[in-house]
Amino acid sequence: MSWGSGGIRLLRHPAVYWAVSIALGALFIYASHDKIAAPRDFARIVYHYRLAGPSAALGFVPANILATVLPWVELVCGLLLIVGVWRREAAALTALMLVVFVFAVSWALAHGIDIKNCGCFSVSSEGRAAGIKLILGDLGLLAAAVYLVVLPPPRRETASVGAPAPAL
Repeated sequence: MSWGSGGIRLLRHPAVYWAVSIALGALFIYASHDKIAAPRDFARIVYHYRLAGPSAALGFVPANILATVLPWVELVCGLLLIVGVWRREAAALTALMLVVFVFAVSWALAHGIDIKNCGCFSVSSEGRAAGIKLILGDLGLLAAAVYLVVLPPPRRETASVGAPAPAL
């Protein structure tokens, strides 16, 4: 057996899948908490990215909607990842959010926008600054989310209703 097939088998083990799902879900629940508690402060952080406003063309509405809705989406995805209901769908939405986060941070860095607090886990002034370490961390989380979507553990065989029970 090569390491490749053994590695895939390990990745498809239900305990590994469950642990990654729980960890990613808990992280997104934690990330949503401060933003839900202080949506105005989170909206100010969203403004700094200059992607969804405020601007003369867009005004404040798109950024305010994003700042209000995004934390709740993070919370629901986190809960679904932990509970296991629609886990792959929640992981896919989580992966999409992470792609958007990586794009937003990359865009801000490329345009010389100094983001002192990325808004990832805290809306207070002691949050993480946007930078390459943040992008690499988000890419790691993206890999975990993609793993949950692409490599689900094998399903157990279940008997269908009305099927005879196996003989002992």
